[in-house]
Amino acid sequence: MAQLAIGEVSLDRLIFMPCFVSPFKTGTIASGESRETMIRLALEEVTIPEADVSDYEISRSQPSYSWETASHFHEQEPMVSWYWILGTDQWESIERWAEPEKLRSLLHFIVLTRHGDKVAGRPGWRHTAVEFSHPASSTAIRKDFEARREWMTPSVFDYCQSQELYSG
Repeated sequence: MAQLAIGEVSLDRLIFMPCFVSPFKTGTIASGESRETMIRLALEEVTIPEADVSDYEISRSQPSYSWETASHFHEQEPMVSWYWILGTDQWESIERWAEPEKLRSLLHFIVLTRHGDKVAGRPGWRHTAVEFSHPASSTAIRKDFEARREWMTPSVFDYCQSQELYSG
């Protein structure tokens, strides 16, 4: 997914941003630190020179709102054109996110589609639709971890097993 977005939109850099706690989810299985570790492990096995991981949201130790993260990075580097990668499900609900007008002004969205889904345009919003055909989903991994082994790098799978994540 990251490599596709980098290639399709010619991104110079991609920052993975695990959140501390999503304001929309309850009962998170893996801590923010565990999710950061999994991303770092995956990036050690899958070479993506443009990719890095930020602990910005985790270090805040509070629910993460995308507008706050976007504002933070824009303040740090105001001359950068910032992109945000999401799926069509999140794109369809983005106007219900906290502070959507800030997101609209700060970001260009890369909307990854599946199964030929069409991406609805939104007046005033910048977006690029990118077809993504891999079946992987975090919901499916949590539901049947062992059967989804091929969707993870070996080190991520081993880490999840050693930490007893997703396997019960």
